[in-house]
Amino acid sequence: MNIMRKLTSTLFCLLCLAGCYPKNGAIEQEATSKILRHIDRQAERRKRNILNSKSELTPTGTIYYFSAEGDDNNDGLSPSSPLHSIAKLNSMELKASDGVMFRRGDIFRGKINTREGVCYSAYGKGEKPRIYGSPYDAAQEGEWIETQTPNVYMYSQELADDVGTLVFNHGECNAIKILKVYHADGTTTNVYTDEPFAGAGDLKRDMDFFHDYQDTKRLYLCSTQGNPKERFHSIELLTKGNVISATDKVHIDNLCIMYGGSHGIGSGTTKSLKVTNCVIGWIGGSMLLPASVTGSRDARYGNGVEIYGGCDEFVVDNCYIYECYDAGITNQNQEDISDSSRTMRNIAFTNNLVERCEMSIEYYLGAQNKPTDSIMENFLIEGNILRQAGYGWGKQHPEPAWASHLKSWWMHYNQAYNFIIRNNVFDRSDANLITVVAGKQEWLPKMEGNTYIQYLDADGGRIGCPWEDFKYDTYFQAAAEGKLREKAGKYFFIEK
Repeated sequence: MNIMRKLTSTLFCLLCLAGCYPKNGAIEQEATSKILRHIDRQAERRKRNILNSKSELTPTGTIYYFSAEGDDNNDGLSPSSPLHSIAKLNSMELKASDGVMFRRGDIFRGKINTREGVCYSAYGKGEKPRIYGSPYDAAQEGEWIETQTPNVYMYSQELADDVGTLVFNHGECNAIKILKVYHADGTTTNVYTDEPFAGAGDLKRDMDFFHDYQDTKRLYLCSTQGNPKERFHSIELLTKGNVISATDKVHIDNLCIMYGGSHGIGSGTTKSLKVTNCVIGWIGGSMLLPASVTGSRDARYGNGVEIYGGCDEFVVDNCYIYECYDAGITNQNQEDISDSSRTMRNIAFTNNLVERCEMSIEYYLGAQNKPTDSIMENFLIEGNILRQAGYGWGKQHPEPAWASHLKSWWMHYNQAYNFIIRNNVFDRSDANLITVVAGKQEWLPKMEGNTYIQYLDADGGRIGCPWEDFKYDTYFQAAAEGKLREKAGKYFFIEK
């Protein structure tokens, strides 16, 4: 098509620099397919390295060992006398410099409350130990009981904590949470179909579910292909709450953290939180703000790693994060504040692979049009491979056009100093490829060497100060260089 021919000179230079322009003179689309295959290989290598990373933390204090075959009556002081449960862990009086080690290859169910100054990692050989926020595998424990409504089954176990979604067969598919929209006349409708919806009796579509967590505390699933327990060999429940709640001076390393309805790792204002060599997946979707007035609906949330508030030394490095309802990694605070506890300093998100989250990296500080003295300072986003924002299960967001690989929003000052975003890959988004704005031009990040891949004429970005919306077309490179001072960027176009 004509516009693709207009891109020839730009693509030729960029693809030659990347070493992927076809020598036989084939059309640019073939070259773009080649760069996508190259990114596929890069991502697979990154994932493999993260999955096979070694546990090298050496706590100087007491080390406690946990295994699936342990006993909570043991002392836990050696791999031969391990403790067993997260409930036991949460009851222990750990000291700064202590270590908690989970045996590789094991599954531990529950939510961890960390202790200041303690590190949490793995021992033994094999796959990373798995920390599941899901209280049960609902295909193995409990029953699915037929209701009077055709194809609708009720789970027998009481679930008082709101469920964000159900994940079937370890990620083959997931359920869709039906929310009510409340109207001024007192009626309620299905947020997706606009049909009348009062509760479980109105479920109709396969894989839709409703959780009556406030009253009956029962979960209902529409399964048009029979009893869920017979249909699936695994059903994990993303119940509300952080899988790991972090505090000051905590290091979380080499854990697989999954199936939580709030955040994989979540914290308020925190000093020195390090997350390294972890796998974090299938996170979020539970209720943040239940509807309180007519004409509204419930709001949902859930991030892979989050600090909400101030921070000093926040590191997320060499992690694989995927399928989060909201963001893979985020530091954020939006209140009108002026105390130094909300200042965000010494942040590094580096060498991560983030895939199929609604937002790959989200950051923001300070509500627009409200005075704030708080700042972001010494902030580095480098070497990350960020892929397919908005293509995961978070796509069931009722809000359109939320997806983005970088998400600073557009109603915040984002006052920042020494803020650098370099050598990252931004590979396709269902909405904006990036959203990078600030209250003043000098607060925008310095961008260098980033790779941009997006569908031709799709949304490129909401960027700059004052911010503007740009399509991903022949003008996007000039916009990135002019608005964000991007240097040595590479730009690839995919024809739909």
